[in-house]
Amino acid sequence: MNERSLRALLAHRHTLHLGWAARLRAAPVTSALGHPDTLVHLMDRTLDQIFWELEKPTSPRRRQPKLPAGFCRCGHNPMVAYFATASLALQTTLAQCADETPITRDDVEAVNRTLTRLARREITTFCALCQCNKPRPPA
Repeated sequence: MNERSLRALLAHRHTLHLGWAARLRAAPVTSALGHPDTLVHLMDRTLDQIFWELEKPTSPRRRQPKLPAGFCRCGHNPMVAYFATASLALQTTLAQCADETPITRDDVEAVNRTLTRLARREITTFCALCQCNKPRPPA
């Protein structure tokens, strides 16, 4: 991501956080762990990770496919809605930044790749711990 676009996105971090929190609170709650007041506390850490990866990419990033819609077999993984709302909030914020600074397609792709990589890691980790996703013992 080019430096000027990254600075514009960083300048809108507070707005991004507020928009993300609003979208998360409007999303359906799928489990007790998915309560918005619980997930909002993770946002600053997630945003730190996103901005750090955008600022200091360690190697060329390959595009990773998004997780398929039915990946979470039980449907209770709160990270699915968490990252879906993050994606929407980031796209809205990038559009707002484009009013002030030219945002290129490459900038948008860099943000999407970074978020997809982070989401894939967090969602699969949560699903690996889920008791509902464990194979049933033989009868």
